[in-house]
Amino acid sequence: MKLITELRNRFCDIFANATNASSSWENRPYDFYLIFGQSDENESPWITANWKSDFQPYFDLLIKQTESVRETGIRVVKYKSENRISKKDNQEFIYHSDIKLGRLKWDEKSHGKWTIPDNMESHFLNFELWNPIWTICDKRQLPPDIYITISNERDFEKELDIKFGYFIVIAIGKNLKIDSKPILKALSERINAKATVLKTRKWGKPEKAGRWTFDNSIQDTFSSGSYEGKNMHEFDFDKLEFEPVWEVIFRQR
Repeated sequence: MKLITELRNRFCDIFANATNASSSWENRPYDFYLIFGQSDENESPWITANWKSDFQPYFDLLIKQTESVRETGIRVVKYKSENRISKKDNQEFIYHSDIKLGRLKWDEKSHGKWTIPDNMESHFLNFELWNPIWTICDKRQLPPDIYITISNERDFEKELDIKFGYFIVIAIGKNLKIDSKPILKALSERINAKATVLKTRKWGKPEKAGRWTFDNSIQDTFSSGSYEGKNMHEFDFDKLEFEPVWEVIFRQR
C-alpha cells in the first residue's frame, strides 16, 4: 500500500510539473509588435548595408538588455538559383537550392553570412531569432525572452501584388521590463515603416479580437490568415483596422 501511495504521489508530481511547464509556455505575456515594411526591394532588411545601418543597431539595443546575449540563436532560409537540365526532356530549368549557413549567432560573422550584398544572386525567405536559443528554451520549458521574425513577402518565382515588402514580428517578455516602445518607434522612423503596431499577447494562447485572429502561438504569426482569415495583401493597406485592438506606434509619413 505504501508503494502504491509513493507511485501515485510521484505520478502526480510528474503530471503537475508537465502541466506547469505547458502553462509556462502558453501563458507567458509579451509586448507583441508587428512591423510592415516598405515595398521597395532595395530597402529590404536582408540587404547587408541596410541591416547594418537601419536594423541591427535597434535590435542590438533590445537584445543586449537580456542575460542571454551570447545564447541568442538565428535561423535563416535563403536560396540560390541554379540552371539545370531536366533528365526527362533535356530542357533547361531554374532550380532554387537551399543555402546551408551553418549555426548562426548574434554576432558580426553570422550577420555577414545570412545577409545579402547588393551584387549577390540569392533569395531571402525568412529570418527567425530566439533569445535564448530554442534548445535552451526547450530545456527550461519556457519560451524565449525575445523572439523576432522577418519574412520576405515576395514570391521570387512570380511577381505578386504586395502591399508591404517585408513583415516583422517582435515579441519581448513583459517581465524583462525593457522599454521597447521608443526603440522600435525609432527603428520604424528610420525605415519609414508602413505601420508599426503593438499589443499584449501570450505566447501560446489563440486569440481573436476585432478583425484579427491568431490561431496558434506567437511563432506562428504570418501576414496570411491573421486579418479576417485572409492574406493581408488582399486588402487596401490604408483601410486595415488596427485600433482599438492595436496601439499604433508609427504610421508611414
